[in-house]
Parts: sequence; structure tokens; C-alpha cells
Amino acid sequence: MKPILEHIANNNEQSLFFGTYDKISFSFPWHYHPQWELTFIIEGNGIAYTGNEVRYFTPKELVLIAPNIPHCWKSNASDAEHVKSIFVQWNNNYLGRDWLNKPEFITIKSMLESCHAGFKFILPNEHEELTNKIKQLKRLSSFKRMWLFTELLYEISLLDRTPIGFGGNLKENLPNSKRIKDILNYVNRHYTRVITAEDIASVANMAPVSFSKYFSRTFGKSFTKFLNEYRISQACSLLVATNKQVDQVADLVGYQNLSFFHRQFKLITGKTPQQFRLEYRN
Repeated sequence: MKPILEHIANNNEQSLFFGTYDKISFSFPWHYHPQWELTFIIEGNGIAYTGNEVRYFTPKELVLIAPNIPHCWKSNASDAEHVKSIFVQWNNNYLGRDWLNKPEFITIKSMLESCHAGFKFILPNEHEELTNKIKQLKRLSSFKRMWLFTELLYEISLLDRTPIGFGGNLKENLPNSKRIKDILNYVNRHYTRVITAEDIASVANMAPVSFSKYFSRTFGKSFTKFLNEYRISQACSLLVATNKQVDQVADLVGYQNLSFFHRQFKLITGKTPQQFRLEYRN
């Protein structure tokens, strides 16, 4: 997927851009922009790409993405559910050139400075007040929206968070993004079967050894690790959206060895497939 430079609408009437996504499914393109972005998933699930990371996303996901980090959300092809999200994009100077240096914004400054690619926030059990504020942004005037959003930034800066999309060099490799696009599209089409080193290297028109070095340098991880993350993300979707048995799910996402599937699932998600399904449905 070639990251597309997204031009964020901006004018003299507002200092941040607010929008909603409300369609049948999330889809490509993979894109990036020089603004920060805060996205809240209201409905929908599927695979999220953030920098060099691929993961499964669910409703109530709240994510902060740093400037110029390629990202997108993609619904699974088998899902027919409606999807909806709210996103806010802003420049570093949206409250003035030195606003982050004021003592009142110290926790926001700390959060932004430590965000190298992105954060996924861990919402507390009683998160309705916070998420309701996010939804209120749509109904407010530009003046009230700016102040409520600043309050939201402060509140999320106090939340526990997990880094995402960390360790890759995708920004530095944007000129080579056609090669990246071909690789990721190939994985998307063929992840259900065995993908050999020769198969994937030929997609990039490289020798297997050269491809291995290129992928690790670009993504900050091996192709094998990336492929396992992608397959487990697809498995998560099937566990949530269907009643298929775990061995059926493993086979559908490209694992012929059930024990190996269990090990990879636990390694990547921290849970067994049964635990993941049960916790999500509960």
C-alpha cells in the first residue's frame, strides 16, 4: 500500500480539523499527514496499520498517531457491519507557537514528546464521560470545540497507554513505497497459504537475502514476524465474528500446525484464542 499524503482541510475559521467516518466498511488508502491525529472507533472491527505495526482493532479503540506516520483502518472483507469513527487532526501550534511550554500543559507536552509513532489508550471501566465528550465535538461551534478538545487532550494524557507502530523506518522509506505497497498487497491476498522466502522476495524483485535485510530495515522486524502478526489479526476477527472452532480458524488464516498457532496467538495477544473470544464477547 502506497502511503498517500493527505491534505488536511484548514482555514482561518478553525485551528483543528474534526471529522467523522460513517460507512459500510473501513478501507484503504494507507495515508500520512504532517498533523497529529486522535481517532476513536465507535463501531467496526478489523485490521489497523500504524507505522510498522499491524493489529486487530475493536470498537471503543482510542488511538493517537504522530505526524507523518502512515496508517489506516481496514474492515475485514467478511464483515458486513456498519463502521463509524471520530477523528481530530491538528498542528503543533494550534494554540500558538509555544503553548506546550506553558506549565498548565505539561502532561500534554510529555505525552506528545514521548509519542514516537502512536499510542493506544487504555480506557478505564467508567469511560462513558470521556467518550461522550469525544462524541460531543461534532455538535459544538469551532470555539467550544477547541476548548473541549484541549480538555480532552489533558484527560487522555493522564490515561495508561501502550506504544504502537514503534521501531520502523517507514517515513524515511516513502520514496520506495511502491515496493512496500506490492509486499503488503501480496500478504493481504495470500496470507492463507504458505508464503516462502522466494515468493515474497520475487514480489519486491529482490534476492531472498536482500529482501530479508530490506524488510527488517524498513519495518523494524522480520517478515516472518510481520506475517504472523497479520495472520493473528485475521484470526482475532474470525474468533469475534464467527462461531468457528479454533482449529478451523487456524487453518483459515494459514496455520497448518495448531500448536504453533496457539503459541503465536499467545505471544502476540497475550491470551489464548479461547480467552480472547470469551473476553471480547463478555
